[in-house]
Amino acid sequence: MSIKKRRNIAVPAFQAKTAPAKNSDAAIISAIVSEVQDRTRKDIQKWRKAMTAAENPTEPRWAAMQDLIDDMIIDGHVESVLLIRAAATMNNRSYVVDIGTGKKLDEQSQFLEKQWFYQFLEACFNALVHKYNVIQLLAEEEKIKIVPVPYRNISITQQRMYLEAFGTKYVDYIEVPGIIEINHSSKFGIINSIIPNIIWKRNSMQAWAEFGEKFGMPLITATTANRNDIKRIETMLRQLGEAAQAVMPHGTDIKIHDLANSGNPVNTYEKQIRLHDEQISKPIVGSATMTDTAGNRSQTEVHERTLDDKIAINDKRFISFIINDQLFPLLQEMGFPFDNTKMKFVFDETETMSMTEHWKMVWEAIGEFEIDTEWIAKTFNIPITGVKNTAAIPDKKEEKKKTPKAKGFFENFQ
Repeated sequence: MSIKKRRNIAVPAFQAKTAPAKNSDAAIISAIVSEVQDRTRKDIQKWRKAMTAAENPTEPRWAAMQDLIDDMIIDGHVESVLLIRAAATMNNRSYVVDIGTGKKLDEQSQFLEKQWFYQFLEACFNALVHKYNVIQLLAEEEKIKIVPVPYRNISITQQRMYLEAFGTKYVDYIEVPGIIEINHSSKFGIINSIIPNIIWKRNSMQAWAEFGEKFGMPLITATTANRNDIKRIETMLRQLGEAAQAVMPHGTDIKIHDLANSGNPVNTYEKQIRLHDEQISKPIVGSATMTDTAGNRSQTEVHERTLDDKIAINDKRFISFIINDQLFPLLQEMGFPFDNTKMKFVFDETETMSMTEHWKMVWEAIGEFEIDTEWIAKTFNIPITGVKNTAAIPDKKEEKKKTPKAKGFFENFQ
């Protein structure tokens, strides 16, 4: 079966709440008004207000919550643990299989081995962080284009896309062709529980930076008996800066006060930052040792298996449901050879092993079973041209049996 082109699907005009918004192109986001996100400093009060706005029973709005999440993930440690969790899921091989036979379907599997599909997988993972993600699939000839709808314009509970994040006009996006709604079971996304830790961590880092500005350089004071020299000495102290020398009037007493260790800033700030990083790591990757340089190898390997064998498997199940229940029917509707009643998307769950281990296992099996040479050539990239005739090769066991007899014969001859 060859890949078919997309059928011409009529795209209805978007119906806004107070006035219709016509759709000149196929992309739903063309109706959205460009706006500036809230980049102001976040605190616990803003976090609570954002949750309250999203939980509003009559007019839920998620713009404040999504602006908050976008700001929270701008953190080196948060970005690191999110990348680790995403890699544990998306770095696995995947393919399409026949539901009845379980055999891999090469045509459909190759169709998914494109950039657009990996963008779709990233959209599914981002839904874990943001609670939801709404995307639109557009088809041009045999290519698929992923168009994400801004999180802040979506009201997931009402299935609306607001033309302005805090406006009144909206589109019922579920009625628009090509739309896929990815809705995670968490209440506000997996990052919500650690937002307070990110805020407190930033406050600690800011306070430490201010401490460094105030006390990082030692305080220098000067005393003099001549009142007329005060202004001149003050000017000299300002000019002193990081210099290690200065010329002062006769009778001036200079003192340097080392305040760098005042209050033990390591215990005050660094331990707080480390504590919050540990709390950030645990709900996302299951532990703190994978991103902590102090963790030993055995602990890291155990926690890595927890991520791969438990958390990643749960994420892969979530993504598989989205692909099989929503993506495949949409691709079939667009004219591509997919049918979720006859085929399904799966991640490769076979145990990974090195090429040497794999070859050793196959070599041992060859002695007992007939193995397809075409599969061996494809798996190990070996150009097999035929099966070697082993009938003329003497058995090693028989050679060992004949050796003593031959030796005895020569001894008798001598």
